[in-house]
Amino acid sequence: MKKKKLPFGLYNALLCLMAAIIFVLGVMCVQAAEEKWYLKIDLSDDGVSRLSDYTRSRLEALEEDVTLHIIHSYGIASDLYDLQSETLMKMAAECPRITVETIDPAAQPHLLLELAGDTAGIPEGTVFVRNQQGSRTVRIDAEEFIFARRIGADQYTIYCGEAMLIGGIDRAVDEDPAAVWFITGHGEAEEAATAQLRLQLSAMGLEVRSGVLAMIQPRPGDVLALIAPETDLTDGEAAALKNHLNSGIHLLAACGADTPIDRLPNLTGLMDLYGLGWRSGWAVESPAQTAYFVDEPALLSPILAEGNGVLDALPGRLILPRSCALATPALRPGTTSKVLLTTSDEAILKKDVNAATTAAQPGDESGCLPLAILAECGESSILQLSSAQMLLTGVEGAGSHVLDASENLSFVAACMEHITDSGEGATLEAGVKQLPTQLITFPNQQVQQQVSLVLLLALPAALTLIMLIVVLRRRRL
Repeated sequence: MKKKKLPFGLYNALLCLMAAIIFVLGVMCVQAAEEKWYLKIDLSDDGVSRLSDYTRSRLEALEEDVTLHIIHSYGIASDLYDLQSETLMKMAAECPRITVETIDPAAQPHLLLELAGDTAGIPEGTVFVRNQQGSRTVRIDAEEFIFARRIGADQYTIYCGEAMLIGGIDRAVDEDPAAVWFITGHGEAEEAATAQLRLQLSAMGLEVRSGVLAMIQPRPGDVLALIAPETDLTDGEAAALKNHLNSGIHLLAACGADTPIDRLPNLTGLMDLYGLGWRSGWAVESPAQTAYFVDEPALLSPILAEGNGVLDALPGRLILPRSCALATPALRPGTTSKVLLTTSDEAILKKDVNAATTAAQPGDESGCLPLAILAECGESSILQLSSAQMLLTGVEGAGSHVLDASENLSFVAACMEHITDSGEGATLEAGVKQLPTQLITFPNQQVQQQVSLVLLLALPAALTLIMLIVVLRRRRL
C-alpha cells in the first residue's frame, strides 16, 4: 500500500510553525535563564560577578579576620540578595580572613540584637561588618548597594556592593577612621544630590555624616564639606569654622557659577584669611582649546597644573559644569597653595551667568582661570573647587554620573587621600558596575554587533538547511 504524502505547501507551513514555536521557546528560556543565572553568564572584562583587581589587592593585604553578616529572611526571593551573596562568596573565596554569615531576623533575633542593638526596622539586605575583636561593627544599609538614576530617557542601575563592602571592611578594621561631615543649614546641596559622592567617600573607608556647624563635633583629621551654599555663614559659624581649621580639621568647599558669592561675605571673608576666593561669573571655553575634547563650552574639561603636588596626571576625563573661577591664591604667612586645575589661556569668564551665548561680551574677562586649589595651613587643608555641580548626582547636562564622568569622583578621591593621609582608597570605578540589561554582556560594542550578526544569520541558515533536507528526502521518495 502506497503511503500518502503531505502536500509540499503543508510541509512548509508546518516547518514555519515549528520554527516559530522553537523561537518563542528559545526566548522564554533565555528570559528564565536571565532571571536565575544572569550573573553567571558575563563576557565583559568588568562583569558584575567579577572582583576588581583593586578589591583583590585589598583582600590580599587584609591582616585581620572580618565577619560579614547579611540580613536575609529564609525563603524570600531577592535580586539584591542574589547580587550581594554572589559578591560575598567571591570575597570569601578570595580571602581566608573573610567569613560570611546570613542572619534570618525571624529565626535569629538574638544575633540581630547583638549587631544592631534592635530587632525592628532592619531592612533585608543590610550588611554588618565586624572586626575580629568585635569592638567595631560597621552597618551598610541595603539602599547603599544599589544606585539608580535616570539620565534623559535611560534608566541606569548601578551595583555598588564591591566598593561598599571594601569601604566597610576598612572602617571596621580601623579603630579611628576619619569622617567627612556634610554641613547643612545654608541651602547646601541635598543628600540625594550628593549620594554618589557619599558612596565614593564610604568606598574609601571614610565615615560619612551630616549636621549643622553648631551641633557637630569633628575631630582633627576629619573633613568638613560645604557644597553649593545659598546663604551665608553666621558670625558664630564662621568663627567656629575658623577654630576647626586651626585645630587640624580640613575643609572641602565647592561653589559654582550659580552660587551667590556676593551674598556670602562671612564665607568669603573666612576664605580670604587663607588667600583664597571665588570670582563671580560663568567660565566657558572652546572645546578645541583643552586636552580633553568636550562638545559643550559650558562643560569645562580642565588642564592639570604642573607641579601640583597631588597628581602626576589626570585620572581621566573630568567635566566641570557651571563653573565660576577661583581667585589667584594670595600669599599668607603659614599658608601654602597649589593650583590643581586650570582652563587654557582662551577661557572666558562671563559676568552674566544667565547669558544665552557663550561668546565673549563687553565686560567679560579672558585668560587662564584657576578651577581647583589646595591650600595647606599647619595640619589643616582646604580643597577649593570652582564647580559644585561636578560633585552632584542627576544634574541635567552635568556629565557627573557614574557612566559618563566618574573621573570627577576619582579626582576628588585622590585629593581626599592626600588631605586625610589615608593612603590608597577605592574609587567607585573599582567596584561599581552597571547591572546587565541582557543575558550576555560584551567587552565592547563591536563584539556585540558581530555576535548579533551571527545570531541573525544562524536561524535563517538553519531553517534553509532543514528545508533543503526535506526537499531532498521528498525527491528520493
